[in-house]
Amino acid sequence: MNLIIFEDNQASGFYPISVSHPVYDLLYGCLNVVDRLKCYFKCDDLYLSCRTHLIKISHNRYQVPVNDFSDLKGESLIINAALIPEPAILEILKAIGPETVLVGNNGILGGRISEGLAKEISFGESFSDEADLPSGLKPSKADGSLFKHLWDIVNYNPKAIKNDLAILPGVNDWKRSPQSMKHGDRVYIHPGAEIGNGVFIEDHGGPVIIDDGVKVEPRSLIQGPCYIGKNSVVMSGMIREGCSLGPVCKVGGELEESIILGYSNKCHEGFIGHSYLGEWVNLGALTTNSDLKNNYGEIKVSMNWQMTNTNSIKAGCFIGDHTKTGIGTLLNTGIVIGFSNNLYGGGLFMEREIGHFRWGTPGNLVRFRLDKALEVAQAVMSRRGVAFDEDQRALFEWLSRI
Repeated sequence: MNLIIFEDNQASGFYPISVSHPVYDLLYGCLNVVDRLKCYFKCDDLYLSCRTHLIKISHNRYQVPVNDFSDLKGESLIINAALIPEPAILEILKAIGPETVLVGNNGILGGRISEGLAKEISFGESFSDEADLPSGLKPSKADGSLFKHLWDIVNYNPKAIKNDLAILPGVNDWKRSPQSMKHGDRVYIHPGAEIGNGVFIEDHGGPVIIDDGVKVEPRSLIQGPCYIGKNSVVMSGMIREGCSLGPVCKVGGELEESIILGYSNKCHEGFIGHSYLGEWVNLGALTTNSDLKNNYGEIKVSMNWQMTNTNSIKAGCFIGDHTKTGIGTLLNTGIVIGFSNNLYGGGLFMEREIGHFRWGTPGNLVRFRLDKALEVAQAVMSRRGVAFDEDQRALFEWLSRI
């Protein structure tokens, strides 16, 4: 059976990460959506469906057909990329009957469809609720839900880390950490990871999972549940509960209940909490966000200049790819910062939202020239041995026009 992972027409809810990533790129727990569903369902062939401007980048990342079902044969299991992956709903999807679509509390969760219907459906444009189902598909109600916003994912992350232990390849063969002080026996360290002297690992709240190539420097603190992604470095920092780091991140200072997608740096002192950071982000020394209002009120977030209530008293910052902050940058509660910004000046950014390609200090932002943004991106990516290709350039150019 094939596996088709699709994003529906609500992908913009994951702004600003979603401007440069399909929803199925999103990391939480120990895996991104694609890797999690591949591990769980173990289907024969993978197909992806996303918005048009991300097709080429997505194909380059996963090396599978994207928005192209021309060579698809046989039945397919289809899964909404925004599905909240509760084990119970995944089991229902695994056993679902043919030509059936599971409709959850806030949209289509997934289903099992024939080759003909898979080629007929326009997933992103007309496949978001029961009213959009083509004839021949049977809707089946289920007690499952979709993520709608990044803060939903951040809040779910501690649970996702615990759940992913059941499917993370090879994790039960990873060595534990007898030389480190810890509470119990839920510390999983890949044989290729390096743990420095005086590291304190505390797993009372949940498992700590440290992947291949990770370096944890001396005197670091890591509290579970937590996942440290491949080839990342913990720079004598405090990684508190509920954090997931993607590959090739450098993190120091204090990080709490936050997700970093990958290839990003927070090397120095400063606090980041209840936040989601994209790729190629660099936070200067002492960059700090607020994640709690002084009146303990629910936090509203501005996305695409429209206010949305998080229904939570905790929300930090949500930062798009390629954004940089200078030393001493302070970020307001629930701030949303778009793609490829350069923020500096050592003060508090009071803005609720900062768009794409902005340059400057608090209250004094100007346009970040595209040619300069491209120069920075090329320099940053080359330092990590990642090519800045024509598809990346096209994404920058496209985003500079919106």
